[in-house]
Amino acid sequence: MEIKKFKDADELSEKVADFIIDLLKNKPNATLVLTSGDTPKKAYQIITEKASADLFKKAMLIGLDEWVGIGPESEGSCRYIVEENLLKPLGIPKENYTFFDSLNTDLASECKRVDNLIKSRGGLDFIIVGIGLNGHIGLNEPGYAFGHYCHVTDLAQTTIDIGQKYFKSETPLTKGITVGLKHLVEAKSAMIMASGIKKAEIIKETVSVKVSPEIPSTVFQLHTNGHIWLDEDAGSLI
Repeated sequence: MEIKKFKDADELSEKVADFIIDLLKNKPNATLVLTSGDTPKKAYQIITEKASADLFKKAMLIGLDEWVGIGPESEGSCRYIVEENLLKPLGIPKENYTFFDSLNTDLASECKRVDNLIKSRGGLDFIIVGIGLNGHIGLNEPGYAFGHYCHVTDLAQTTIDIGQKYFKSETPLTKGITVGLKHLVEAKSAMIMASGIKKAEIIKETVSVKVSPEIPSTVFQLHTNGHIWLDEDAGSLI
């Protein structure tokens, strides 16, 4: 498990962008899982400045997770954030990416679809995730076993509360659909990207406490090629 600290969120974002660009240059047909939220936005924007759609023409990009019942047109959807900051600006064709359809009435089939896609491409080359204040990774909440592939989860109250910041008005959130931690452990490379002082305590726990599903992010201690990349604030306690 590699830990790197950068002076601020801007430097962190640039280094993450460079990491993804270099990965695709070295393996153009790579399969990547991309996180959403506020933290990676700047990195995605930097990629659009440094690269073109040609970099992604053989790749497959998979959205990490989605709020169940929230459509892709919602500004709070995970898909919307990745599309608006990376996919649409570069003009990446839709055949090169996929997200969970959280409006599907058969969510189990959605999980199986993404599982089968990952399997058909020989597994994940890279997965980048954020980290919740309770240690959740994607929408893998505390208490969910590390042995899951894609699955549906019940959201923790802290996730529901914090998730409201992505919506213009209060939005009911109860469940998530997410790439599972078994996919993360099996990925050739995995990265946590975290910034801000609010993340310092959970980052400290992630790298120091006993591995347990009660703190999902501790799964990174099991990864043979895991990266935890932080700005100075997020890494201030380690």
